[in-house]
Amino acid sequence: MTARSTDTKQEIIRIGKSLIRMYGYNAFSYADISKELNIKNAAVHYHFRGKEDLLAGILDNYMEEYQQLGKHLQASSLTALQKLEKFIERYSTLAECNCICIIGSVASDYNTLPESVKEKTTQLIGLAVSMIEKILLEGKRKGELHFEESARTRTLLLLTNLAAGVQLARISGKKDYDAIRKAAISQLK
Repeated sequence: MTARSTDTKQEIIRIGKSLIRMYGYNAFSYADISKELNIKNAAVHYHFRGKEDLLAGILDNYMEEYQQLGKHLQASSLTALQKLEKFIERYSTLAECNCICIIGSVASDYNTLPESVKEKTTQLIGLAVSMIEKILLEGKRKGELHFEESARTRTLLLLTNLAAGVQLARISGKKDYDAIRKAAISQLK
């Protein structure tokens, strides 16, 4: 019974992530999740009392993924540019499946989010910024990457370009995202 319960909870998070990346936080309901899983709404509420709790679980899941990615990149022997490209792969995958990033999606609904979820959103953004900033500083120190502004400013430029690029790709196609991605990388060489 516990394994099924855990599997259901993970499936709810997976579907919730997908719906947020496709439609945004305010544009889906528990009914969408229960229909997808062929379960009752009460089963979704069993794992997540309310939508705020589900979003908190989704953001926690993303933070775990970013922490794992950060540890993996830090422990690897990849160059700073290769590490950046590994990070950027996440956005490229989103552009390919016509989705937007969780940060971009939640940011559009930010003013309507409960305070507890706003805090988690801020933590997630801080985690992503910190990871990229470390890679940029490492690359600059080793002479692998070149930029004039602070590492934080370059990080913010990179993240906003990627987030906007995946949103733009929904309208104009993946080729525009690819152009943005390539330009962002070439600016660092």
